Amino acid sequence: MAAPWQQWARRPETEPTLVERARGSLPQMESTKQLVRLVAEVYRPGMRVLDVGCNVGHYLRGLRALDPALDYTGVDAYAHYVERAREIFRDDRCAAFHVRDVFEPLFPDTPFDIVYCCNVLLHLPDFRRPVRNLLASTRGVLLVRTLLGEHTTVVKRAVAHAYDDAGEPLDFVYQNTWETGYFTGFVEGLGWGVEVLEDEFDPGVLAGEHATVKRGRGTRVVEGRQADGNILFNWTWAKITRA
Repeated sequence: MAAPWQQWARRPETEPTLVERARGSLPQMESTKQLVRLVAEVYRPGMRVLDVGCNVGHYLRGLRALDPALDYTGVDAYAHYVERAREIFRDDRCAAFHVRDVFEPLFPDTPFDIVYCCNVLLHLPDFRRPVRNLLASTRGVLLVRTLLGEHTTVVKRAVAHAYDDAGEPLDFVYQNTWETGYFTGFVEGLGWGVEVLEDEFDPGVLAGEHATVKRGRGTRVVEGRQADGNILFNWTWAKITRA
C-alpha cells in the first residue's frame, strides 16, 4: 500500500507535459538544458549513464543531442511510468528502463559512470538512505538537483482536505528543503566531495510556459526565483565525486 506522500503511486495519471517533452513535441525543460551541460563536462563515449526517478524518460531526449548512442538506463519506483517510457522510446536501442525504488539498492554490483537524480529528493521523507543508494551505484559522478537552503524546512503540501486528529494531512506531497551544510556534510561523511552549483534558468522561458503550456499551473518566477503555489523553491545542483 502506498504511503500518504507517494502521490505518483496513488494518482498514476502521467503528467502530459512530460510525455510531450519525452516525445519531442514540447521544448526541453530548463533543468534538462543544465543537466545536459553538466553531463557534457564529464561524459566520454562509452560511459554508462543512470537516470534515477526517470518518470517517462523526458531527460533522455536532451541527452540524445549529446550522443545518439549514449548508454542510458532509466529507473523509477512506479511501473506505470516505466511502461510509458518503454513505449515512447521503444525504437531506442541504447536505452533501457526498469522499476527500481531509490530506498532500496539500485545497481551496487554494476555501478554507472554518471548518475543523476533530478527533482526527486525533495519529495521524499528523508534523503539519507536514497543518497547512500545513489552513491553505491556511482563510480564517477553523481548529479543531484533538489532544494537546498539556509534552513531545513519539511513541507507537506496537502493534496486533499483530509487530516488526522493532530491536524496532519492524510494525502500530501513533500516539498522539503534541506539545509545546505547538512546535506553536503552527510555526503562528505561518506567519503565523497560535493560542489554546490546554482540552478540556471531563463525566467522568460519559465514565465511563458507557466502562461501557455502549464496554463497557470506549476512553476512560475517570483523576484528571480522559482515558486510553486505559495512556496519559493531554492533549486540547487550538487555535483558529487569521490574525495
